[in-house]
Amino acid sequence: MIKAVLFDFDGVIVQSEMLHRETFLELLAPYGISVSEERWYREFAGTGSRHIFEVLTRENGIKTDVGSLVEQRKKVYEARVRGGALKETPGVREFLLFLRKKGIRTAVVSGSHSSNVAAALSVFHLEGFFELVVSGDDLRQRKPSPAPYLHAAEVLGLKPDECLVVEDSPSGCASARAAGMRLVVVRSPASKDLYGYDAIIDDFSEFPLGMFSHD
Repeated sequence: MIKAVLFDFDGVIVQSEMLHRETFLELLAPYGISVSEERWYREFAGTGSRHIFEVLTRENGIKTDVGSLVEQRKKVYEARVRGGALKETPGVREFLLFLRKKGIRTAVVSGSHSSNVAAALSVFHLEGFFELVVSGDDLRQRKPSPAPYLHAAEVLGLKPDECLVVEDSPSGCASARAAGMRLVVVRSPASKDLYGYDAIIDDFSEFPLGMFSHD
């Protein structure tokens, strides 16, 4: 029986991946570094700021303080979010209301910084919908490790098979599958080669609600 839905954040709750890419490229432009949209979704979506900066500076032979880049990028992104640069994924608010009425618990499990997630939740007034927020700042092991989703289940006092994950990126889907959880994918440029999911949707208006009545 599904007792909780664990949501990835970027590309699932909010349409933010392109804003993430833009803010990374803004910080990397002075070093002559660029990343194609295709590579971003294939390799970097959902993997965390430090990892992205470390990979790109290392492969381009750039010696700089990665920690400083991470902090600068976090501030740039948050300013854009508070300036109205994000949109909700269609149907997400209605879906959260449905889950609340069904008594199904909800959590965010994101690789993003806690301040970035908090800013977006605040802008859209969604804070009260989630019992738990696990961010990329909370655990050393990140997606595609199953650790973030297993941690969320443990905090909620649930077994992995009582949790349903909603994801959009290869790293996130690998994390959910390794955690032994059911999986619904929100279709995005990152999802074209994904497999092993229970359903795939364009937005939350298409969510297969029957998943909550057959357990």
